[in-house]
Amino acid sequence: MRVRLFRKEDLDRVLEISVKYASFDSFARESDLKRAARFPRGFWVAENDAEVIGFVYGGMKAVPEEVLERWGAKKVGYVELMAVVPEWRRRGVGKALLDRILEEFKRQGVDMVFLDCPAEATQAARFYAAAGFETRFRGMKKRL
Repeated sequence: MRVRLFRKEDLDRVLEISVKYASFDSFARESDLKRAARFPRGFWVAENDAEVIGFVYGGMKAVPEEVLERWGAKKVGYVELMAVVPEWRRRGVGKALLDRILEEFKRQGVDMVFLDCPAEATQAARFYAAAGFETRFRGMKKRL
């Protein structure tokens, strides 16, 4: 398994993985992934034997100066989406992907990173907590 930068020919496989394994309220579309081009070193894939088995992408988050001051941060990054196919989970793929994008954020001067994790994704929440992420808020809903 190796982690490398996303290439255009990875798009169909990344979309397939997104639809199957990364859906929250919706899944990533091609137009969403093209937004990632704004931070090209923030889009990584993991592959094994030339097959993409996971991906992560993110970018910079625009935050007002007064909020940055309150947070004690200078620059904020955001992990938009990350997914690993089930048969490769718990084998270091997610950690390798997350480490790589966090390294890139650091190189860009980012000192605070955010991501969202669905409440039902308990395994993912444990993974992110083990990586040092803290729960910041809880989104709630009620059907009427």
